[in-house]
Amino acid sequence: MIFFLGKKIGMAYTYNKKGYYTPLTVVYIYNCYIFKSFKFLNNYFFIFSYFSSFFNYRKGKNYFKKSNVTKYDFFNFKLNNFVPLNIFYINQIVNVSGISIGKGFSGVVKKHKFKSGDSSHGNSKAHNKPGSIGMCQDPGRVYKGKKMPGRLGAKKIFLKNLKILKIDFYYNIFYLNGSIPGFKNSNLFISPKHIF
Repeated sequence: MIFFLGKKIGMAYTYNKKGYYTPLTVVYIYNCYIFKSFKFLNNYFFIFSYFSSFFNYRKGKNYFKKSNVTKYDFFNFKLNNFVPLNIFYINQIVNVSGISIGKGFSGVVKKHKFKSGDSSHGNSKAHNKPGSIGMCQDPGRVYKGKKMPGRLGAKKIFLKNLKILKIDFYYNIFYLNGSIPGFKNSNLFISPKHIF
């Protein structure tokens, strides 16, 4: 699969002819080059290099990513070739992966959607507490995977079936339907679901 490195610029909205409101995300796509290609155990791999002429990524340093590609892509694209963006089109379905916004150490009400305790009727300083986590003497332990407070967010999220609403090939900007994980200026990986 060919991955394109993108940069989340922000969110916007648009209206169609019938007046329906549609939220969208503005994403800048870096230029993608094939840095290296090799074959291993009947599998074909590309190492992609990403560069931007409008935005500097990591103070001008290139970003590399290894990806498993099809046999057709392996023989169609040559070394140091520029991978064009014309494989994308309007209303195409793409997959996006990125890092979600980190929210720090959170309690069970915010993290796992626990129900809060009563605000009165004898409840004292236990409004958003998780409650009892213990078991009886048998088994005498807390089961693994118990929902407890901890860090929330800052995880890799993979979204499927996002639609491209608009493409600006001059500035390499995509307008994707809906929201995308990550904050502004965060990096994303965009791959077409079906190339051919």
